Amino acid sequence: MINPAGARPGSQPLRGRDAERGAVEHRVDRLAAGEGGVVVVEGAPGSGKTSLLNEAAAAARDRGISVFTGSGQAASIGVPSWLLLETLTDAPVDLDNLRRVAERPEGGFWLVQEVHEGLEKAALQSPVMIVMDDFQWADLATVNAVRTLTRRLSSDPVLWVIALRPDPPAPVRSAVDQMSAQTGTVVRLDALDIHAVAQIAHDILGARPDERLGDMLAGAPGQPLQLLEFLHGLRDEQAVEVHDGIAVLRAPRIPLRFRDSIREQVRLLSNEARLAVELASVLGRTFTVEQLARMLDRPVSTLLAPLREALDADLLVESGDAFAFRHDLVREAVDSSLPGPLRRSLRRQAIDASLATGAPANEVAALVMETVSYGDRGGIALLRRAATEIGLRSPALSAQISTRAFELTRRDDPDRAALLTETVHHLVLADQAPKAFELLTQSQGPVLDRGAMAQIRRLTAEAILPFDARQAVELCREALADADLPADLRARLYAVLAGALGIIGQPDKALRAADTAVGLASDATDPLSRSAVLVAKAVADFHLCHWSSGLRAADDAIRLRNGVPDARSLSLPDAWKAMMLDATGRMTEAWRLADEGSRLAQVDGQVANMRVWSMIRARVHLRAGRLQEARAEAEAIQAMSYELGNHNYLYTAALTLALAAIHSGDQTGMAVAEATAAEMAGSEGPFWRGRGHWLWALLAEARNAPVDARAGDEDMDLLFGGCVRIVTLTEHAEVATLVRLLMRSGRHERAEAAVARLDAELHRHEGERVVAAALRHARGLLNSDPELLLEAVDLYTTDERLLLRARVVEDAGTVVVHGDRTRGLSLLNSALDQWEAIGADRDAARVRGLLRHEGVRRRAPNRPQAGWAGLTESETRVARMVAQGWTNRQIAEELFLSPHTVSSHLRHAFVKLGVRSRVELTRRMMTE
Repeated sequence: MINPAGARPGSQPLRGRDAERGAVEHRVDRLAAGEGGVVVVEGAPGSGKTSLLNEAAAAARDRGISVFTGSGQAASIGVPSWLLLETLTDAPVDLDNLRRVAERPEGGFWLVQEVHEGLEKAALQSPVMIVMDDFQWADLATVNAVRTLTRRLSSDPVLWVIALRPDPPAPVRSAVDQMSAQTGTVVRLDALDIHAVAQIAHDILGARPDERLGDMLAGAPGQPLQLLEFLHGLRDEQAVEVHDGIAVLRAPRIPLRFRDSIREQVRLLSNEARLAVELASVLGRTFTVEQLARMLDRPVSTLLAPLREALDADLLVESGDAFAFRHDLVREAVDSSLPGPLRRSLRRQAIDASLATGAPANEVAALVMETVSYGDRGGIALLRRAATEIGLRSPALSAQISTRAFELTRRDDPDRAALLTETVHHLVLADQAPKAFELLTQSQGPVLDRGAMAQIRRLTAEAILPFDARQAVELCREALADADLPADLRARLYAVLAGALGIIGQPDKALRAADTAVGLASDATDPLSRSAVLVAKAVADFHLCHWSSGLRAADDAIRLRNGVPDARSLSLPDAWKAMMLDATGRMTEAWRLADEGSRLAQVDGQVANMRVWSMIRARVHLRAGRLQEARAEAEAIQAMSYELGNHNYLYTAALTLALAAIHSGDQTGMAVAEATAAEMAGSEGPFWRGRGHWLWALLAEARNAPVDARAGDEDMDLLFGGCVRIVTLTEHAEVATLVRLLMRSGRHERAEAAVARLDAELHRHEGERVVAAALRHARGLLNSDPELLLEAVDLYTTDERLLLRARVVEDAGTVVVHGDRTRGLSLLNSALDQWEAIGADRDAARVRGLLRHEGVRRRAPNRPQAGWAGLTESETRVARMVAQGWTNRQIAEELFLSPHTVSSHLRHAFVKLGVRSRVELTRRMMTE
């Protein structure tokens, strides 16, 4: 049982929290049995969160559980403090190595990887509890790291106990809600009731309060810390006396309130200690002795006595290599006692002291943000410096700081133009291209260097390309209006323009732009720039169905890239080639490239590249009928996108998950897909808007509901006009799906137009089997023509796209059965066999219904959904390696997968096996 007297010697008993204590104790017991999860302790300042956490930690240690503790206070940019301070001082992680890892590109991601592996190993030895206090102060890096780790370690005996205030910043609130949604327990510490107040009063005063004192206490703040300060004030000021076990007020005067009591404690310090505490309050809750020494303009050695005095007064505590106020309320009370004008000047001094002592840039930026005013060039310069120092380690934070600096800059400031360039650059790196474009268009005053402005437009256009291709076209054309730009910059602008034109359905113009880019880049000395231009050429050729020349351009781009040492982490022309091969049905070749690309990305440690290859792998898995494998890869894409703070691939992942859910009949997944379809249909980008309408129609068909013809003609033209659109993975074969959906919604003329466009493409593809097969399938559905559909079946016989092949056989059987019952039933039975082999349960059920209508009954196969027999090949491999003691990261490295993909396979294996932890998995494997 959790000890009500607390875990720390000399601490007060935690009163009035029996129910909350019991909830936490229950989770500690479950952890001891091997089940992890998340406990969120939420309460106002002084509500007893820290005491409850201390008791929980003590109870866990009594059960042999490893306990690591930390706080949400940031220690350095991109490196969560709880990873670098208390949490890891005892954890099985090399602290020096963590610091080195943090310096790497995408260091935050790999830092999490290191911590993940260390905690995972620790959990193999004994259950682990991680206690984090004051999580409301966590910086964005810490929040993302904790959210990622709770998800990755959800299958391990790791319990996260996180305390925070009720009103944390929005990113913290969102993350905590996500973490507690699945396996979480939320404990809220409300105001104490009158009985708990009376108990605490007895603890402090040594007597039961009389009626008058009881009434006074009933009106006091019902939080333990505040109440303790209130009672200590009474006792220290000798405002009560005890008679026969009853505490009686000596005078009717109300004692000092909490804030006044803190001020009084500060006033009672020596002059040197009081000055030290007051100046420390300006530095923040946590500060170093070097920072304070600079504030006081004194040697560090002279601070021994005043700091010791402040520690003895319980105003300050030690915090690793620094000092901290006992609670942020204490710091706020001291800080608010300073005169306003003086406080502002001291803030500036604190900034200088922090910078001079090498304080983390985000902490300095926080001070500057509180101090700087409009037109304050010195403060703005500090913000610019902080944003630059943060750089790639925390792009979201650097973008926020730089944006604020720009907002505070006067319109006539000579540095405003340079600052605009910096801010747009930071926003693009932070995946906030639309905001960068908005800032660019709304800003008045700065006159940028033409080359710099063109670069900004190129960066912005490249970043918004997947979502607002029309705007990207405008940006490129605006930049290209300057004929004096260097040839290499013009080449890159034409390359982006080509991609944008292809997306908005102007393939001929896209090809002309790509050819222009190739001509301009012919004399360029940078092979990577030439490679990027050739990728644009390859994509433009592909949009016009010039497949051979497109693939040649892709091969040339790969050759140029490979000629630059270590360049494969910066350029992925082979990924574009893989998408081209996949779009034409050459899936074996596409898979080889994707598999090799994943392996190299794993070796190179390039997280962003791993996500690209995961996207391609998910696509190939889905089309090959490996629905659960596709789902695992798509979940990994989502996790990596959230973790990297870049959401460009979320629609692609969501679409894969939606299609897998539709085919398998997963009702939960289909409900999520409806939300995805609605979001996509309302998006700004016309291409994704059309995809949203298309998905919505598929969901309606899956639920046997009327198809709501929401998509306008323009959206459908963008989706299916012309040739293959590899940017969004639209292919010829999907025209048949479009025809089916349009026919269901009564739009026969639109269906005819779609088939006519595909027919017009056929002359470009002499000998291309996939285009001829797609046309026969689409026209056969349009006209219910059995001969055309049978020809499509023959053409698709050896096709590697198993979902497509099964659908073509089903469509043919549905039409043929009316004229040739024997052959039609044979086709329907064959389609059913194929759907069942794939695991597409909803599709299989649909064909069984068709067969029943023809008087043929076939039972659903008794395919195991649970147990070892229900696991996919990948799930089985991962589960067995986990049971043998492998960590997720070791498995990822061995199988050349992302750790997120491994985690996804493991979560699904746990559900099918009915286990909740690695320990249970190992036990089950040993008994079977």
